[in-house]
Amino acid sequence: MIARNVLYLGAVCGLFVAGCAAPTVDFAKINRPDRPDELKAYDVFVGSWTWEAEMLNAEAPHNKWTGTASWRWTLDDRCLHGTISGASGDTKYDSAGIWSWHPKNKKYIWWMFNNWGYPEQGSASYNEADKTWTMPYTSVGLDGTTSYGVHTLKVVDNDMLEWRLDEWADMAHWFKKLEMTGTYKRAE
Repeated sequence: MIARNVLYLGAVCGLFVAGCAAPTVDFAKINRPDRPDELKAYDVFVGSWTWEAEMLNAEAPHNKWTGTASWRWTLDDRCLHGTISGASGDTKYDSAGIWSWHPKNKKYIWWMFNNWGYPEQGSASYNEADKTWTMPYTSVGLDGTTSYGVHTLKVVDNDMLEWRLDEWADMAHWFKKLEMTGTYKRAE
């Protein structure tokens, strides 16, 4: 009786395992999708930029920031790769990142990483009527603590962007850590 049950259980397990095997993938039936039209909204960022900003809740010399940025298409124009450098007084940082479009979630997504080892990631929305990007994020701030912020970028014209950053210590946005305003000007 036990031998028969073990044999029966073995046969059922064998059928189960055979039924769970992955099917053969036919790459002839898998097609690369077209480039999403939504990515065209990122075109304005492509190029080299200089930027300056004022931190509204800091004292000199750390209230004035300057830097450079450069954005280029990569991965067959499906991801915008960028680098940003900034300095204020003796504080400096460099960062690099990727911005793209999530085809299943139907939203803009982005990641930035800096040379302090701190990541920043978020989503984005674009208001075509007023040419404004709103980019909420979660990050490790330059102070080393978790931060919740929003970048707002307004496309003034093809050669100038107005920029604002608001960052909080909490998800509810009760305890503000910093606020900055500035402009990006095309360097090319």
